[in-house]
Amino acid sequence: MTATHTPIGIRRQAASLVKRAGVRMTRQRHVVLEVVLSSCDHPTAATIYERCRQHLTGISLATVYNSLEAMTEAGIINHLHFDNGPSRYCANLVPHVHMQDEVNDRVIDVQLKEGLRPEDVFDLPEGARVCRMDACLHGFIPDTVQTV
Repeated sequence: MTATHTPIGIRRQAASLVKRAGVRMTRQRHVVLEVVLSSCDHPTAATIYERCRQHLTGISLATVYNSLEAMTEAGIINHLHFDNGPSRYCANLVPHVHMQDEVNDRVIDVQLKEGLRPEDVFDLPEGARVCRMDACLHGFIPDTVQTV
């Protein structure tokens, strides 16, 4: 599921995800979630905080961190860890991996080719089943590649 980047689409997606996860939705959490859902750049908590302040000036960095943690634990968003860099957040819940540009630190989503499953790509032990993927490819991403 990729983020729907219209205000109405974002609100509908947020409401659906929160309802399914059973997360208590405060005004602050709603703003944090809308910011993450409308971001294609895999923002850090600090970036999310700055974007949230444009909509809710009194929000604190601690509230943003707590909101991100609650939504990550509920499976509404993904918490990404890249080497020694800051954590980032991703609203794309479809199984995918990430590619991080070694030059400019840009991160993009990379989907499996149509018709492939993780089990088709990796040499897994007999009987193993992939429940989620958490991997990062490192290299160079041409400037012509746009985030969706």
